[in-house]
Amino acid sequence: MKEFVLLRLLDKAAAILKKNDGDYSQLRMILKVKLTLDSRNVPTLLSNKKDIESRNIPLLSMLIYGFMGLMISIFVWIPFQTFYKMNIVLGMIIFMILATMISDFSTVLLDVKDKNILLPRPIKEKTIKLAKTIHILYYLMRITLTLSGPTMIMCIFRYGSGFFLVLFLEMILICCLVMFLTSIFYYIILSLFDGEKLKDIINYFQIALMICMTIGYQFISRMFNISQINISFTPKWWNYLIPTTWFASPLAMLTEQKATGFYLGSTALAVVVPVLAFAIYIKFIMPYFEKNLQKLNNNEGKGNKGRRNSGLQRLVSEWLCPDRQERAVYNFTRDMISSERKLKLQLYPSLAFAFIMPLIFVFISFSHGSFVEAYKGLKTSSSFLSMYFGVAMASISVSFINRSEKFKGAWIYRAFPVEKPALILKGALKAFVFKYNIPLMTFLSIIYIFLYGVRIIPDVLLMLVNMLLLLLCFFKAANRQLPFSQDFSNMQQGTNASMSFLLMLVAGLMAALHFGAGFIPFGVTANIAVSAVITIIVWNYSFRTTWRDLETDS
Repeated sequence: MKEFVLLRLLDKAAAILKKNDGDYSQLRMILKVKLTLDSRNVPTLLSNKKDIESRNIPLLSMLIYGFMGLMISIFVWIPFQTFYKMNIVLGMIIFMILATMISDFSTVLLDVKDKNILLPRPIKEKTIKLAKTIHILYYLMRITLTLSGPTMIMCIFRYGSGFFLVLFLEMILICCLVMFLTSIFYYIILSLFDGEKLKDIINYFQIALMICMTIGYQFISRMFNISQINISFTPKWWNYLIPTTWFASPLAMLTEQKATGFYLGSTALAVVVPVLAFAIYIKFIMPYFEKNLQKLNNNEGKGNKGRRNSGLQRLVSEWLCPDRQERAVYNFTRDMISSERKLKLQLYPSLAFAFIMPLIFVFISFSHGSFVEAYKGLKTSSSFLSMYFGVAMASISVSFINRSEKFKGAWIYRAFPVEKPALILKGALKAFVFKYNIPLMTFLSIIYIFLYGVRIIPDVLLMLVNMLLLLLCFFKAANRQLPFSQDFSNMQQGTNASMSFLLMLVAGLMAALHFGAGFIPFGVTANIAVSAVITIIVWNYSFRTTWRDLETDS
């Protein structure tokens, strides 16, 4: 095992730790194992990368967090007063640290396996708790310094070394506050729900973090437009409840050379609250928190999860799948895509991208002229064709249907009394489309109709039909496996990328034909009819597949 920086630093403080604990060698060994396991865990932001060597994972994750910190540091150069822009900068840093703690570091903060392994051995519980606390603080400081490092470097050039020193001390206080807030969050969830619910909530945070990183850069290029806005600030009592104002106040006093009552009060809160919060965490929260961690082994309620709305789901499945075998696959697929956490972690950002990117294109038109003028312009504009970007992205998402963490169970397909796999493929595709694609595009269509008016209803219908056609073509060309039969690490990224690029070109061609049909009387209606006929033909052709045609590991 390699020697970690943290362990070398602890060796220098070994005498102090021995006085407080007496088992420094055990403490060091526990931390060494924990840090080694950390280096093998793939963080959320790297979860879609293939064949990452374990020794490169910490470096890659730090580079990504550093890049995010670099984007945040750009705000330092905005010509605002220090108090305003540091509220923005510190708010983003605190949000990213909290999101990372809840998404990626939950495996450490909520770890109960170490106690099961270590407590039966001659190791003091105090040593185990101290190792866990040091481990958490080390990880938290590493993430915090990586995210805030670019900002602190920018501040040296902008405001000098004194500003840097104050900001560095604030980052330590922010770590204490984040540690407290994260533990409170988990403590409340564990007190109210079982471990399965907590795992779902953690998954939602991971999805939210992926979505923020996927679409967040779209807004970076527009942030400089706000520099011409005149901002005024009048302190209110509720401003004292906002943590970013606590940490922005001492920085504002340094640069603005004024010490108002609000700045002094907020600065006091920036010191007192994090220190008290961390003390409360160590003294009171941590002992009760550790007791409630045993709930993570409780999976009650999981079996009842799939029974919600069972009556409506049964009617829908019977309508979509008259064949009993196909209906069984439909229900199975729906349950799988609803419960697979890793599948949702990779699928949901893609669907969010399909939903948000078309709206961003619409948003661009509102950046020119007044809001009223831009809104009126939409009523006669053809920019609703930007929805084809969402159509293409939603169609590409079907490539996830053959991925699963439980891919080794794909052998069960061979045990099905089915001569041809067409029923399996049909049932799985219908479940995926009606679970994700149809609701997503329907909601997006409603927004577009609200913005552009009822005149685009035929156009929206045409785009929905074209989505089904694109989806079928991509499903036939790119998916040569049974549903949930492949591991995520085996995703053929080169093949899928080329197919996705080709599908985007086809979607662009469809948009061009759609645009041209708009100039012909009843052109859009005729286009709907032609696309519907082609879709039916492709549907009948897409499932002429034999068992030999499918590539499975079963």
